Amino acid sequence: MKVWKLLLLLFLALICSCGKENKKQENTSGKHKLVVYATDEFRKSGLEHSIVPDFQKKHNCQLEVILFRNTADLSKAVKSRANYGKYDLAIGIDNSFVMSETLAVNFVPPESFDTDLLIKETVFDPSLRLIPYAYSNLSLVYNTSLVKNPPQSFGELQDAKYLSQIAICDPQTSGLGRTMLFWSVALFGTEGYEHLWKSLRKNIYKTYPNYNETLETLNRGECSFIIGYNTTPAFLQELDPLNNKFEVSMLKEGSYQYIEAIGIHRGTKKLSLCNKFVNHFLSSEAQKMVIYKLGMFPANRKTLLPMHFSTIPFITYCVNDRLPQSIIKEQINTWLDFWERLFGYQVAEGRGLRAEG
Repeated sequence: MKVWKLLLLLFLALICSCGKENKKQENTSGKHKLVVYATDEFRKSGLEHSIVPDFQKKHNCQLEVILFRNTADLSKAVKSRANYGKYDLAIGIDNSFVMSETLAVNFVPPESFDTDLLIKETVFDPSLRLIPYAYSNLSLVYNTSLVKNPPQSFGELQDAKYLSQIAICDPQTSGLGRTMLFWSVALFGTEGYEHLWKSLRKNIYKTYPNYNETLETLNRGECSFIIGYNTTPAFLQELDPLNNKFEVSMLKEGSYQYIEAIGIHRGTKKLSLCNKFVNHFLSSEAQKMVIYKLGMFPANRKTLLPMHFSTIPFITYCVNDRLPQSIIKEQINTWLDFWERLFGYQVAEGRGLRAEG
């Protein structure tokens, strides 16, 4: 009888031990997985495939990337209380959405990061809750086969000879589009921007939910101009040295800087691994991929630029500082409502969203 009792106790002890071991394995597995929120562009551009596999191999971990169709949807997701603690990192948050919505509070600065690596003009969150990884300046990009003498100012761009010749991004869904809207307000004021866009409306071909669709429209010759990155022609020439199809006109009124950032969610339980990914993403090796996949300047100032990027003139006259965040947050819905009334019928696809605080 005593033997049977002893065997029973040993059997129960073995079961408990296995249960504890399984729990331990599950917890260990959990520590090595990061959930990343990002826009579709992170995958479609090839940037994800260029930087994620190396990080996973080096740190013996897994990144689960959850994609959102545009910046507006990504911003809504990172702010949602229902998503608190369900993700670790967000990639693709840009300065226009951060300035117009309450986004930065959802993130924390990395534990250790060499801030000297960053080009100081790209840092739009002084607390570094959102760390820039890519930037470009807004400009007029044009098709050289259709335009020989491009406009040099917003005034010239209003000329009737450019009827239905300009494609732009929708500021309700696109970070680039919202930056473009801020650019116009910074240049012409909270009343003057309305006059500008009313004058330009006849020349607007369509508005698109993202930059890629806008650029494809220009490439197909459906329009002559787009408002886009000053790095776009150089990017396309890096991919194909014979591609001289596009050029840039830096409008004389000044430019506006568009910046994309990565952030560590304040609800993460994997801060150390998140910190390692941020440092990986901002390394010179990964930052080269920002150039070749996103077609933008890297935020890491030590990253060597390829030939066509190194010849882009440095923009000294950006007007971002003219538009403080207090004014943006106060007026953003008024601006978006105006935009919807003026251009809502021209959106190529998708619906716009009002900014949510």
